[in-house]
Amino acid sequence: MVLCLTAACNDREDVDTDDSQTVIVTMNVDVVLPTPILTQWQNSIDWAMENIVHAQQGLNKQVKLNLRYHDEYVEDLDQLAFKLTHPQEGDDTCHAIIGPYHSDNAQTFLSYAAQTRLPVVMPTCTSADLQRANAKNTYAWFLTESDITQLEMMFTAASITGCSDVALIYSNDTYGKSFYDWFAFFATEHNINVAGDGTLAYESGMDIVPFLESMLDNHKGSKALVFLALSDVGDYGPVSQSIYDYGIFISDNDIEHHFIYHTITSDTSHDGLTAKSESYKNFDYGICPVGSVNLGFPQTYEARYGHRPYTGEAQVYDALTLIALGAAHRLSSPDECLVGGRQVVYNEQPTGPGLTDYMRSVVDSDQGTTVGWTERGLHTAFSRLASKQPINVTGAIGNMLFDQDTRTKILNTTYMWWLLNVRWTENGVINEIKPRLYLSTAGMNNDTSSKSIWQMQKTFEQEFDRESIVKHELPPVKDRWAVIISPSTSWSNYRHQADAFAMYQTLRHHGYDDDHMVFIVEDNLADNPNNVFPGEIFVERTDDPNNTDIFLNDNVRSHATVDYHFSHLRPEDLADILMGRESERLPHVIHPTANSNVFLFWSGHGGSKDGPLWGNEDAKEYFGTDRIRDIVAQMSAIHTDHGIEGIQERMYRRMMLCIETCYSGKWGEILQGLPDVVVLTAANSMETSKADVFDQQLGVFLSNAFVRTYRRIINDNIAIPIYDLYRQLARTTNGSHVTLYNEKEYGSVYTETMQEFFPE
Repeated sequence: MVLCLTAACNDREDVDTDDSQTVIVTMNVDVVLPTPILTQWQNSIDWAMENIVHAQQGLNKQVKLNLRYHDEYVEDLDQLAFKLTHPQEGDDTCHAIIGPYHSDNAQTFLSYAAQTRLPVVMPTCTSADLQRANAKNTYAWFLTESDITQLEMMFTAASITGCSDVALIYSNDTYGKSFYDWFAFFATEHNINVAGDGTLAYESGMDIVPFLESMLDNHKGSKALVFLALSDVGDYGPVSQSIYDYGIFISDNDIEHHFIYHTITSDTSHDGLTAKSESYKNFDYGICPVGSVNLGFPQTYEARYGHRPYTGEAQVYDALTLIALGAAHRLSSPDECLVGGRQVVYNEQPTGPGLTDYMRSVVDSDQGTTVGWTERGLHTAFSRLASKQPINVTGAIGNMLFDQDTRTKILNTTYMWWLLNVRWTENGVINEIKPRLYLSTAGMNNDTSSKSIWQMQKTFEQEFDRESIVKHELPPVKDRWAVIISPSTSWSNYRHQADAFAMYQTLRHHGYDDDHMVFIVEDNLADNPNNVFPGEIFVERTDDPNNTDIFLNDNVRSHATVDYHFSHLRPEDLADILMGRESERLPHVIHPTANSNVFLFWSGHGGSKDGPLWGNEDAKEYFGTDRIRDIVAQMSAIHTDHGIEGIQERMYRRMMLCIETCYSGKWGEILQGLPDVVVLTAANSMETSKADVFDQQLGVFLSNAFVRTYRRIINDNIAIPIYDLYRQLARTTNGSHVTLYNEKEYGSVYTETMQEFFPE
């Protein structure tokens, strides 16, 4: 017992003994939630605390959780996060944090927790960007899958209802961003038309009628489903009322454009629906994460408390029990913490395992006795841990499947697809939620399976006509020219310039010299104060000393010649550069002729109106679809209303535009019909493009799968047909649909190869 007391005191837990010499270790758990949410979750919190105490009765070593509450809406969160993660002498140590509730607030706690690896257990932080940015952090616990999965479930429901058209109204914040980023992707996957303007960033009080009117312009059928993903539950009432009123208006007064609107709401609407309010009477369907029906949490909860659990209650229950089990595991096995069969050791201080690692060890095994979330199941779990035996944990949320890298990101969440039944009584409106179907990514809890979204592989691919193509008689190719541009200038947009440097190196590797390329980047990454690898830029990186992959740790900045800093150029300069109009200010341009193949690569941000932006994501200026159409049309020797007079001779033999931005398909669409031009985009005209290689040391995304895969394919086989290049990119680029445009005017994508632009 002396040894146990010494080990327990190392981390300043409070250690007590009762009359029978039972060792009790007190763990301080700080719960950061808005007071209204805490009130809703109090039943599950009290229930978990009661079961944790009862489940350890009779054991010589026990864990006691001391909960300390903080109001997320009142506290200075930055100050609170620092205080909890960096206690001063005399402070009571915080051993774990549960919360916060909102994704917008989570990164504050995670950033401070990084230095000590204090476990931050988040029941409901579902932002995809937040989860991806913390995917490798062993202290960041996410107990609900990201909203990418929830959106997939909403589209699954939409498909089952047989809707023809969809649109999205979302909150313009971290919560809404996941829905916005992935909306068009899943619409394409499910082959459902995006009607009208497609998406609307909603702010309280906004008039949504113009948005609803736009849906009448290009609808494909008569039944539309409007997705609502609003972070403020109070916004659902007025928005749904507007949709209902407008639907009535067009049904009564515009028979020719008869269009039926329905709504499907995200998880934030669920708890507001329990109120007896007419504000929600116009809802149709909704999706929300729930506890495992198969393992009985919702049913047992309802029998105990008389109503359905609120969204997040199963997750907070599991958060408390995981912390307690992790602490019990450390108490019984202070010298052994195995994850993936290996003892946990860190290279940096603190080098030894902490509470978060013992929690990881608890959920790591699937070989031990299966233990459930109930008091009896927890008693078995605590007893086996005390005997140093493995356990296979199942929680209130179901099978506790976590990611392979850290074992802290849940991979299987059960969602309830519900319908709203509204009853009018003498006492007012009563809203009744009727479960229609339970869905999950894995279908492991007797729910309906959908495909996993975290490692989503694209299933939609274009079909091309092998026969209906234009075959032009082209002169022999005499030279090749390339223009590479990245309009991004900030450190947070590292990936855009890095991808531009990677494309520059690929062109150099395949025979281009600097006289035949114009390279436009800000070039402020290599020597940036944030760069922990001074002078170097990477698109793929590893710390594995045994790495033999030539692309990993390849410094793409090496020996690169930058012609123009982006901030020194104006949008109209690109036309001069592409059409060979030298000047004192633009001394380096390309000089293409009718015998030249021209390659344009662009990597940056884009917007939903005109595609690529002239600057960072906060830029107010588009480069412009009309502008790029005019440039290429002039180079084609085709007269345009906006073109410059005097250009008679064609200025390319063949031309490829390779565009990696959100909504890059806007350029593909506008360039349709121009001769011998092909456009390959990372996303279609409705989609955002996703970064996917996050580096913990640099703190930024390094690349996009579209460019990274493009580079590897070209270096492996320049003779690859354009169609095969497209297929490989389409299958490896997650989160957007790689799209090929104007292929009929270019020639056969089955026989024409990339050697046109990348010679031996």
